[in-house]
Formats: sequence, structure tokens, C-alpha cells
Amino acid sequence: MSPLNLKSRLSIRLWRHKSKSDRREAFRYLLITAESFFLNLGLAVLLHEWMGLAEELAFAIALIVVMVNNFLFLRYYIFRSVDSNIYKQFLAFVAASGVFRGGEYLAFLVIHTALGVHYAITILFTLALSFVIKFFVQ
Repeated sequence: MSPLNLKSRLSIRLWRHKSKSDRREAFRYLLITAESFFLNLGLAVLLHEWMGLAEELAFAIALIVVMVNNFLFLRYYIFRSVDSNIYKQFLAFVAASGVFRGGEYLAFLVIHTALGVHYAITILFTLALSFVIKFFVQ
């Protein structure tokens, strides 16, 4: 059995045993993941095409904006945790999320800058690859 098939079967089984509120939370998480993808790509394209920023800088800014966006959505919309210290949560989130964002940026630099692949295609590929990696890590 392939790892992907095993992960899918485990996810489906675990999904059936989740409470209704857990499933709602998972659905909200899926929505923010999609929103983050489109915000990241759209903001990078906007910053480069309309504002004239270099592709590398545009993608770096988009990654930072999306990381802050994700933190706020996860805190207030997905998990609805407002009782703990926001600064401690933010630092922990940045430490964990920063590793993935750094990896995404490094992959972007290698694929776009070193190999010469169009920046928008590189962003699509990088974000999709990152999503797959995060799926297996989490």
C-alpha cells in the first residue's frame, strides 16, 4: 500500500470518528488553506506586475503577509483561542511556520532564480509541494 493511500485511508477513518465541531474546525482550516494559497499567489503577482517589485521581493512580502494572515485566522476563526497571550502564541507560530515559509522561499529561489522558471509557475509549484509536505508532516 502506498504512503498516500495509507494516509488517505487513515484520514477518512479518523474523520468519521471526529465530533461535529471537530469536522467544522477542519472545514474552516481547509478554507483558510485555500484562501492563503490564492492570497499568496495573487499578492505576489500584484506586487510584481502592478507595483514593479522584483519577483523575489514580491514573493517574500507575500509569504510574510500570508503568515500573519494565517496566524490571525487560525487564532480567531479556526481555533477561536483568545484566552492565551497573543504575543507568545505569535512567536511560537512564527517559529513553526517560519521553517516552512523559509523552505518555500528557498525552493522559489532555486527554481525561479537559479533555474529560470517563470515566477508564477514557481509559486504554484512551491506552494503545492509545501502543502503536500505539510500534509504528511502534520
